[in-house]
Amino acid sequence: MKTLPKINARYWLSLIAASILGTNTGDFVSGYLHLGHLVGLPFLAGLLVIIFLAEKMSPFASSLFFWAAIITVRTAATNIGDAFRDFGIDFNLSLPIVFAIFFTSVLVYRGLYKSNNNPGGSVRVSPIYWICMMLAGVLGTIGGDYASFGLGLMPIGAALVFGIIVGAMLYWGRNGRLVQPEYYWTMLALIRTGGTAAGDSLAHDVFGLPLSTAVTGFIFGGIVIYFYGLEKG
Repeated sequence: MKTLPKINARYWLSLIAASILGTNTGDFVSGYLHLGHLVGLPFLAGLLVIIFLAEKMSPFASSLFFWAAIITVRTAATNIGDAFRDFGIDFNLSLPIVFAIFFTSVLVYRGLYKSNNNPGGSVRVSPIYWICMMLAGVLGTIGGDYASFGLGLMPIGAALVFGIIVGAMLYWGRNGRLVQPEYYWTMLALIRTGGTAAGDSLAHDVFGLPLSTAVTGFIFGGIVIYFYGLEKG
């Protein structure tokens, strides 16, 4: 991509908002559009290709293309994570399987990039990056559901627990650790897990799914447009 966001506070805020929204959009695509957890995936893959092509052909460089790709990947990851239940695969199996694949992918990414930070301060993006991003979303979807229902925290409790963990990790990693691949991807998995719980809480306990999707979409859109719409990165 021609323009990528810098890894800073607004970057992490945007990722958190994307994670919550992606939980709702995934459920909206599968439930309200009646595509199920897997039928909608080719459409999301096509949308992702269109985003990449549009970014490549656009005369304007903008990080908005990156964020459009992020929310598309997160939406797909939500449905992939939820699809395990369709096949009767419970948390005791799905969680370690996805974690092992995610961990292996992060090792590959780390082998390619000793630091996740480009010279300009932006994230390093390549095909393996998007694989890791997808897997972080799948792991976060399963992990969020496990924390909410498997551990009995319920969505609001799991959201609060992982919100505290994410906040502590961001504070502890503020002096350069956040650009280290292992720290970065740990943060992504935690954000995705907390985002799943937060999105479910908003959708089922507060607004209902359609309104929650609209509200979280408005918030995410407002954040990325405000931070990235009028500048490069």
